[in-house]
Amino acid sequence: MKERKKGLSRLLEIAGGKKKLLALSVILAALSSLLTLIPYILVYFIIKELTAPVVREDLIWKYIGWAAGAAVLCYLLLYASGIASHVAAFNILYELRKALADKISHLPLGFIQQRSIGAIKKILTDDVERIESFIAHQIPDFVKGMILPFLTIVYLFTVDWRLAAASLIPFVLVVILIPYSLIRKENKQLMKEYMDSQEKMNEVIIEFVRAMPVVKIFNQSVDAYERYRESVISFCDRVLYYLKKNMPANAVMISFISNNLLPVLAVGIWLYFEQKLELSTLLLFFILGVGYVKPLFALSTLGSQLYLVIQGVARMDEIFYAEEIPVTRTGEKPRDASIRFKDVSFRYQDSVTALDQVSFDIPAGSVTAFVGPSGAGKSRAAQLIARFWDVQEGQILIGGVDIRNIPMEKLYQMVSFVFQDSFLFHDTIYENIRMGMNVPREKVVAAAKAAQCHEFIERLPDGYDTRIGEGGVHLSGGEAQRIMLARVMLKNTPIIVLDEATAFADPDNEAKIQQAFSELMKGKTVIVIAHRLSTITNCDQIIVFHDSKVEAVGTHDELLTQSLIYKRMWQAHSRAKTFELRRA
Repeated sequence: MKERKKGLSRLLEIAGGKKKLLALSVILAALSSLLTLIPYILVYFIIKELTAPVVREDLIWKYIGWAAGAAVLCYLLLYASGIASHVAAFNILYELRKALADKISHLPLGFIQQRSIGAIKKILTDDVERIESFIAHQIPDFVKGMILPFLTIVYLFTVDWRLAAASLIPFVLVVILIPYSLIRKENKQLMKEYMDSQEKMNEVIIEFVRAMPVVKIFNQSVDAYERYRESVISFCDRVLYYLKKNMPANAVMISFISNNLLPVLAVGIWLYFEQKLELSTLLLFFILGVGYVKPLFALSTLGSQLYLVIQGVARMDEIFYAEEIPVTRTGEKPRDASIRFKDVSFRYQDSVTALDQVSFDIPAGSVTAFVGPSGAGKSRAAQLIARFWDVQEGQILIGGVDIRNIPMEKLYQMVSFVFQDSFLFHDTIYENIRMGMNVPREKVVAAAKAAQCHEFIERLPDGYDTRIGEGGVHLSGGEAQRIMLARVMLKNTPIIVLDEATAFADPDNEAKIQQAFSELMKGKTVIVIAHRLSTITNCDQIIVFHDSKVEAVGTHDELLTQSLIYKRMWQAHSRAKTFELRRA
């Protein structure tokens, strides 16, 4: 097995086809560094001419012209280098996000659910943006920060080795401190802890924003939300600890860079008054011998930025190298929309059993209800049909074919879900129903009519072109649920799973949703996950789950006599229907 690359080599591998652009950026930055030096050298020649016994004005003007030309060309090359690095960076950013999104779409839902939204958001936004910034800015700065000082020192040694040696002192110190900062194991661990705490804080901030209505209702402050406060304090502590550990070395480095005039000044003035140095040479070292270290400031933050990027790349690789849902293509095609669970067992990664040796049959075109106490396994069983996870034991068959042998795109063409929680994109209602399907507008409208949402859509400001969410209208829970139903109707799959889809609807919306269900279920294999048992009494069969097993299978009337669990649930449901609040 080929060994995975890590660190900077992995970052260059991610750059992929944009390496040529990055190489061009580096070359242009190097040429710009060379041209940066030329105007200063020409100023040195001008000073020599001005202090000579005979001043040659024509030569001075020629030097000025060359200096101006070199300065203009230098900035043009630097601009071109920046353009090349930014184009490469933005292309890498686009390709990275696209590749990550594509990879996530091929991973089991379990992989996503094991990670918080904040952690995934941080990878897709913050970590990718950090790579873009590093490539667009740090790489050209790094090239210039290394080449310009080197070329300057080489040239200064050709002018006067004594002053060159004096001006070299800050450079030597920086060359020692920067690698020391990069190789410190403690810094690597500190940066990992920094990234972990930032990830945790992102997760809790999203949770806090979502919990804002509850926080307000109970008149609580930010401090009362313990996880939010602790995550922010933890992140702050990580940052302060990192700064505390690295500040001494950074302070020494910045102090020497900022005061690099001192050794040149001391040696230069002594040599000048000893008449061992010309004034023009002294002025050259005051300019170049001091100024060449300024690009090194860009390198002073390189270590921390590189660690952040490498940590971000490592987190992306957790997604890139995650195992996708395997598909064995046998060429078999499901004969119908029947479903069979055959000795199915499923456990989470923490070994908690969700289903244990579950077997049942759902005939094609029938309506089956999954019922049972919370945590009994009914929702998980329904999700396994669409391979949100893979079973550890047994088989799930659709139309006689193991779902692991059905390509994922074909499987999703057969199964649709209507979840309890409706999710709508910040887009038009039309696009929310169409969901990328290549269908004419007439079919979208027909699906909306069948889902009982055409009337309220027509009353909106722009009808089907009305935007939902931020900057647009906001729909009620029942209205959003009917938009979800319209999606499923437009998709027109032979198998439909309804996960307590009317749980949050008011009576008026529930009646319309039930009417839409009647239209939706015609000729389909339907699985209903229900808590309100009165809605599933007419189902063709009801499967009762209890303690991760199938406790009983039958019709409503059969289960009232055969299943103690179902009988108790029905009695509790009947009592709940007659419950009312009374004044004490």
